[in-house]
Amino acid sequence: MSTRSEGTPDVIVVGGGVVGAAIAYAFARRGVSCLLLEQGIIGQGTSEASAGIVSPPSSSAIPAERLELARRSFQAYPWLVAAVQEDSGLDAGYRQWGELLVAETEDEVTSLRELAGWQASAGFESEWVDGKTAREIEPLLPERIHGALLADEGGSLTVQRLVRALALAAASRGARVVERAPVTGFAVEGDRVVALETRQGRYLTVQVVLAAGAWTGHLAGQLGRPLPTLPVKGQMTLISGGATVLRHVLGSADGAGYLAPRTDGLIWAGGTKERGEWDTRVTPAGIAHCLRLVERLAPTLLEGELVALGAGLRPGTPDDEPIIGPLPGYSNVWVATGHYRTGVQLAPATADLVVEGILSGEPDPLLAPFSPARFVQAQ
Repeated sequence: MSTRSEGTPDVIVVGGGVVGAAIAYAFARRGVSCLLLEQGIIGQGTSEASAGIVSPPSSSAIPAERLELARRSFQAYPWLVAAVQEDSGLDAGYRQWGELLVAETEDEVTSLRELAGWQASAGFESEWVDGKTAREIEPLLPERIHGALLADEGGSLTVQRLVRALALAAASRGARVVERAPVTGFAVEGDRVVALETRQGRYLTVQVVLAAGAWTGHLAGQLGRPLPTLPVKGQMTLISGGATVLRHVLGSADGAGYLAPRTDGLIWAGGTKERGEWDTRVTPAGIAHCLRLVERLAPTLLEGELVALGAGLRPGTPDDEPIIGPLPGYSNVWVATGHYRTGVQLAPATADLVVEGILSGEPDPLLAPFSPARFVQAQ
């Protein structure tokens, strides 16, 4: 990964996933010197096993603040992807295919009709379509479905491509990116972190952002403020349908998972939700879950080819809400983690609010429900 600046950065972002890379790029676009540290390789790990779905929220039972984060991010994606691709020269594989959340029972018809109304009232272009119309829109859907919620602007992207593009775009604007640099310790003076110790060396800093996904809680624990970031293992598979083309993102109404077309012609299918699992082994049970989802939503794809299997660790929290804001007890440490399955969905707005909060010295009130203080207090 190329770099452009040396010396002491104004900000060190720890974690090169979609949230951390988006934050680094947001700082770089504002001309703030930034160092992005990734414990592995940018674009690997959880990014490789992510669906990359960019769509309206699939539940109305979310705080108004998270709805606003989702709305801002959803609106930002077209221009953000265009800017990142121009700065990095990499294609993130973003396309607004349209999304169909599929009703397989009468009860799901009722819930999805209500969700369609809620999404439309929230400003998203969503509508209910009956089974016949849904199958005309997406011929791979089986005859037995009852209908679907259609979000015309829903889409997907290839997450590992986006993450690498974000990091390269940040570097093109002066940020420094260091891979294989897990943080092993912090140097603290009073209420400030003044340096980070890594296997690549020691880095001085003015500000720190901890955005290391499920590992963020451990890093905060080294600062005496452990956070309950819980790994939620997700297994997935990539399928080649050959001449069979999936035209839309398909989701199950019961939350079992999604099928997402990619611009390279492959189809992402997944994923499991295995809380507390730190390993990334691919298991027969996990892949069976993914294939059952294919059978339910687009059974013709079962005649295709299994191209790849994978697993990643999403960062969950006890209340399933992100953790975004200043770390209690420290004047120069922020946290951005815990997005669970919405890291891609919320990354643009999260990045902007973190950067604006750090530069202004005051968190936006929109972040109040997501404050780390709900889990840990200053000592």
